[in-house]
Amino acid sequence: MKKAFTLIELLMVIALIAIVSTLAVSKLGGVREVSARKVSLANQKAVERAVEAYLVNGGRLNRLDSLLYAGDGGAPLTGGTEGDFDFTAISTAESRNGLYLGPSDDESARIEQNSGITPDLQKILCLYTLNRAQAEALNTRLGLRHVMAATAYADAAQTAFPSLHYDKDRAYGDGTVPNASDGLDPNASFCVATLVTNSMRFVAINPMTDLGRTVYQACGQELMNTKSWGETYTESEVRAEVAAKGGPLLAFGLGDSASIIGKSDAGIEDAPYATFVQKRYYSRYILLFRLKTIGAGSVSQVIPEFAGVIDCEGNTVRAAQHVIKRM
Repeated sequence: MKKAFTLIELLMVIALIAIVSTLAVSKLGGVREVSARKVSLANQKAVERAVEAYLVNGGRLNRLDSLLYAGDGGAPLTGGTEGDFDFTAISTAESRNGLYLGPSDDESARIEQNSGITPDLQKILCLYTLNRAQAEALNTRLGLRHVMAATAYADAAQTAFPSLHYDKDRAYGDGTVPNASDGLDPNASFCVATLVTNSMRFVAINPMTDLGRTVYQACGQELMNTKSWGETYTESEVRAEVAAKGGPLLAFGLGDSASIIGKSDAGIEDAPYATFVQKRYYSRYILLFRLKTIGAGSVSQVIPEFAGVIDCEGNTVRAAQHVIKRM
């Protein structure tokens, strides 16, 4: 007669099956993320090539996402010293100062569940205020006359945050910018086209951070490499370095409203997403433009240059490749 399994043997078999299943599921999750990041890297390279081709063919890069709220009365899109950085305005979660915070209809969950810009990207961002020459250069040389600024129309009948509930005609029918608040979804909430002018603030790559300098380096600007190891640079020294070595890098999101989207010849048919990031974060690709000043005094002029594409974690193409290799 065949001997039956003892209880101990059955428990051991069940435990082994559970361990193998756990390993298989975790391995599958890792494979999926690597695959998603490889797709994202391919998208990133494709966007870079498409933007370069679009500009070479005379395309005008209008209506990019500003990554800031429109705000009530224009703030926080305006403020600061013209032609200068604000290095501390969005350096911490408590002082984002207008940085996009992501989608939410639940007022209590704006920060916890809908963080908008990813933490890794937020670490390398700061604000920059345009002067008149820079604004005119963006208008005339890039064709960037308007940016899309996320905002929300607070319907009086709604008690919860109404990012998905608005009256489009009433919201912007009188020509005013509705109040902006936390928790906006650029694909669902109301966005307004705002004219690019001097005194306007934009998100820029922060050269005061190590990761920010890496982005500048990947875009062809070697910053803060004259001092010995361990020595620090003051804000005034950083400003001088950036001005002398190419100018600030401004960051714009590539949303569905951008003029390059929907073009099958020279452009992009659809705005791609970085799907490895949770939906609560801004998952678009971000275009970088260098505001380069040539000449001096009355003969100086600003030449805006396309500098590259970063993903929604702030990775350049090279950095994204390195992340995939380490996974």
